[in-house]
Amino acid sequence: MQVIKLKDLKRKETPLHYIREFNALAVLETSSGLREAALAFTVERKPIGPPDVSIRFLEEPDWPLLPLIRSVKDIVLGLDKTGGLP
Repeated sequence: MQVIKLKDLKRKETPLHYIREFNALAVLETSSGLREAALAFTVERKPIGPPDVSIRFLEEPDWPLLPLIRSVKDIVLGLDKTGGLP
């Protein structure tokens, strides 16, 4: 199983300007076809270094979480660098 893309990205308003919260659907490719899993993630800017990304799946996927979380973090960091996050 691998994450193909994130869709339906929605930003939640937060009172802190250096923390951004989002909800999205991850499109997962499995051997039996495509599935979607709801997730929430935060991107926290630090004074030094890369942003800190936290991922939380709202529905538990039928796959080990660590590879999925690693894959989603890579996608989120790529979107953040290119300005693709709302």
